[in-house]
Amino acid sequence: MTSIPNVYTLQILILLFIMPRYAQLVVGPAGSGKSTFISAMMTHAEASKRTMYAVNLDPAAEVFNYNAIADIRELIHVEDIMDDKDLNFGPNGALVFAMEYLMNNLEWLTEKLGTQEDDYVLFDTPGQIELVSHFGLMKTFAKYLESLNFRVCV
Repeated sequence: MTSIPNVYTLQILILLFIMPRYAQLVVGPAGSGKSTFISAMMTHAEASKRTMYAVNLDPAAEVFNYNAIADIRELIHVEDIMDDKDLNFGPNGALVFAMEYLMNNLEWLTEKLGTQEDDYVLFDTPGQIELVSHFGLMKTFAKYLESLNFRVCV
């Protein structure tokens, strides 16, 4: 008589036989070169014939030199938040609000990320260092990525 494997055993088998996905959260203060780093990594990956993707999580970004598979500005833009008289946020508050909005609308990002195996995704984060140091948003975001079978580094 064969026994049916339990859920834990199935999870282990899935992790062993499915190629993991990798997520790198690129953090740092405004102007520190996060977008430039991602652009250079994308160029290097292309030259090495490797597949790498980028996601822009900075709702205040104006220009970056890489093609993003997801851009938070399609979901919410920092200027729209600051223009909303009911919210009455300045630039820093607007960035925090935008990240909270993203966390409440993760199905949008899940759809953009897809379900391909063996992905390497670079996440361009806002230069608001408080998002990493004082708020739990990035920790929550990393746990969300782990739930999508990403191995996460910051």
